[in-house]
Amino acid sequence: MPIRKQPSGEARQRLLDAAGELFAEKGFRLAGTREICQRAGTDIAAIHYHFGSKEKLYEAVLRYADNLLVDPVPTFAMARSREARLREIIEWVLAQCFAQGQPEWRWRFIEQATMSLTPGLLAFFNSKILPLYQALDSICREFLGQRASQQQVRFATRSILGQCFYYRHFRVLIIGQGEAFSNEHLNELANHILEFSVAGLKARAHGRAKRKRQQPSVRPRTGSRKRSIHWEGKIQTKRISQ
Repeated sequence: MPIRKQPSGEARQRLLDAAGELFAEKGFRLAGTREICQRAGTDIAAIHYHFGSKEKLYEAVLRYADNLLVDPVPTFAMARSREARLREIIEWVLAQCFAQGQPEWRWRFIEQATMSLTPGLLAFFNSKILPLYQALDSICREFLGQRASQQQVRFATRSILGQCFYYRHFRVLIIGQGEAFSNEHLNELANHILEFSVAGLKARAHGRAKRKRQQPSVRPRTGSRKRSIHWEGKIQTKRISQ
């Protein structure tokens, strides 16, 4: 592509888009600065001028991808049922996955970025993904009960999100099977994920309660007791029969 003089803001935006595409295709290491500039139609010094380095450009692309989210994570009125709040989160995730007008490289870039933990990725997680996890964790805790372990809650949260992201990750194969991600289809999909998830959460909660009821109570053996005895300044216990 021939290099032409561009306004500073336009050149910066072209670099963000070109870098986003190449980082998504090749990852950070294999995407060269010369190739990025050629695709953006800028000279080789443009990256240093606008961003300082390739690493700073990568961080800027990650922030740019972050800002392309369609809507903020929803906030809930606690008066609403846990099912209603869960459905709203599922709807939100699917809306982000299949939003119209986003550059095609955005999701592929995020998938590439998650292969290694960088400060920029951590900032993206804390600003956008962590509030989603916390909201979903809270709902799953309501279903599973306060005695459920944190790991059990995390498993439930990730299972629900995994159902949503599956359709984004394998969308090409799914479309090849004749499905189209229209608004009607996404609404039907949200209903399915909600119904499936609620059934699973309730089954897990019921199973935990049932196992707890079936646990035998531990009783001390009759006819024996423990007595503390002293031996060379140390206290030991000895079981004696009555």
